[in-house]
Amino acid sequence: MGKKIITKKDIQKWYFEGVKEIYVDDNTVLLPGAKDALMAAGMKVKAESCQGERINKVIEECCDDKSLDSVIKDKIIKTVIEKYKAKTGGE
Repeated sequence: MGKKIITKKDIQKWYFEGVKEIYVDDNTVLLPGAKDALMAAGMKVKAESCQGERINKVIEECCDDKSLDSVIKDKIIKTVIEKYKAKTGGE
């Protein structure tokens, strides 16, 4: 798989979309202009290993919005994380 390149334009787009943090892994290259844009925008960079936490948080928010009980919420989270890992080759 090739490297993912993040540019200044990417950061500016995400900033105006309301993104507060981005996730990167060893296959991600942040160009110098992107790094400057990140600092200027106050956006945080997190390691891809935090992606599971992010997915978990989004799923929990969605389940809470629908007033789903914790047993169903846990099953949904487990299933989504397993499928995500299978597609991305994650651990």
